[in-house]
Amino acid sequence: MSKDGRRPGSLRISGSGLPGGTEVQLDGQNIERALAGVTLRVALDEVPTAVLDVVLHDLSTEVENPRLVVPGETHKLLVLMGWTPPEGDGAS
Repeated sequence: MSKDGRRPGSLRISGSGLPGGTEVQLDGQNIERALAGVTLRVALDEVPTAVLDVVLHDLSTEVENPRLVVPGETHKLLVLMGWTPPEGDGAS
């Protein structure tokens, strides 16, 4: 990942655009189940940019040490993008 937070890679979006009819692939791997949405920005003289809205479930934010649950598909997507999970997080 670059200093500006951008990650080079191949993003492919295909399908009808209707609920359940769109496939999103990152570097050849289907990631749609880990996403709430995708925003694509294409402008002249700029590298196209995709912002992935990743699915996370926060069980509690009213405690000192909240537990954040990362669904399995989202965990796989984050690792694919270069994230290293915390040691002992117990995720799949």
